[in-house]
Amino acid sequence: MLHIRRYSTADHDDIWRLHLLVIAAAGVEPTHQHYHDIFHIDEQYLSSGGEFLVGTNRHGTVIAMGGLKKLDYETAEIKRLRVHPDFQRRGYGQQLLSRLEDTAAELGLRRIYLDALTNQLGAKRLFLNNGYAHKGASVIDGFWVNVYEKSLHGAG
Repeated sequence: MLHIRRYSTADHDDIWRLHLLVIAAAGVEPTHQHYHDIFHIDEQYLSSGGEFLVGTNRHGTVIAMGGLKKLDYETAEIKRLRVHPDFQRRGYGQQLLSRLEDTAAELGLRRIYLDALTNQLGAKRLFLNNGYAHKGASVIDGFWVNVYEKSLHGAG
């Protein structure tokens, strides 16, 4: 079972460790500077009108996370959607994605973007199964990623 709640500054070390574990499993050098937003969750996500969620197991250990970064009054990006490798394929990514989409709809947003490394096939499956359209591949900060977009019907 996954308990989902809003990020607290007390979660910082746990989400950083989770992030490093997941990106290392995807073959990304953990020292890459692209991930600066994780050190500024309040400014990058929460105070700008977005959201950042953590998922914990029954022992209170952070095993999942994801952020909704508001880009403008109708668009957001889902970022840092991560599930600990030992807990993947249990529906936790789906639960977080659904909660972030619900939050976006409540905020009146109309469009969500997200991306995933081209080798993250589980993420690709998750996004396509949830109605995201593959918009193509792109290089972001030196990494090949697939970019996805979804319109939120009935929003705003």
